[in-house]
Amino acid sequence: MSDKRPIGLLDSGLGGLTVTKEAIKQMPDEDIVFIGDEARMPYGTKTKEQITEYTRELVKYLISQDVKVIIYACNTATANALPTLKKEFSIPMFGVIEPGAITAARDTKTKHVGVIGTQATINSKSYSKAIDDIDPKIDVLGLPAQEFVSIVENDEANTKRAQKIITDTLMPYRDELYDTLVMGCTHFPMLKSQIRKALGDKITLVDSGVETVSYVRDYLKMNDMLTDSKGDAVIKLHATGGIKEFERLAKEWLVGTEVDEISLVDLGENK
Repeated sequence: MSDKRPIGLLDSGLGGLTVTKEAIKQMPDEDIVFIGDEARMPYGTKTKEQITEYTRELVKYLISQDVKVIIYACNTATANALPTLKKEFSIPMFGVIEPGAITAARDTKTKHVGVIGTQATINSKSYSKAIDDIDPKIDVLGLPAQEFVSIVENDEANTKRAQKIITDTLMPYRDELYDTLVMGCTHFPMLKSQIRKALGDKITLVDSGVETVSYVRDYLKMNDMLTDSKGDAVIKLHATGGIKEFERLAKEWLVGTEVDEISLVDLGENK
């Protein structure tokens, strides 16, 4: 038994490409369809209702592309939309929060975990709740790092200004009590070296996307849903806006990967 249909990934913007890259690495034979809602990003400053509505449209689009599972390569959509949409659609859907929380709870020795994310993710307290369910003794400090998203989307990671914003934002985690930091937004792994510069090497950085892809791979394997095709994976990347910039950055971040298609998708309601 095998399932040759592609794996679907969605995100509010470019950040989900970090998860897409990981999916290509861990499951090199699988076809992939990614959609980033560049026209309406950032999601982190929107209401729960808006985020759910936008994510619903992305889910419908991926279902129209005949995907077999959907990965929410977006913490904001996972926190705000996934619980609702899981009830509406029968397709298996996976978010990035639970796998990230499990890893953070496992990795911390001091029982002090930091979580950085968008305003909406931090407001939802999703990571705090998920980690508390695993180990109530763990103290979680969640801080919004909304500006980090703009730094990534505007390709400003290597500027002095960006480093200052990152260092200032992360100041509370310089306390040696914190030994683990969850990068609770799929844009943030693109700022890993800048985060390291701000916090040093002692802190463990948890990339929720990496953990989620491992989880999905295991799910597909257990359910005989991995493809049996070898070596001819088709990678399609779609954005709802800003396609020129999306294409440029996608090629930069997925360097060494053969991308078959990068195209603009109009979901009809881009505001």
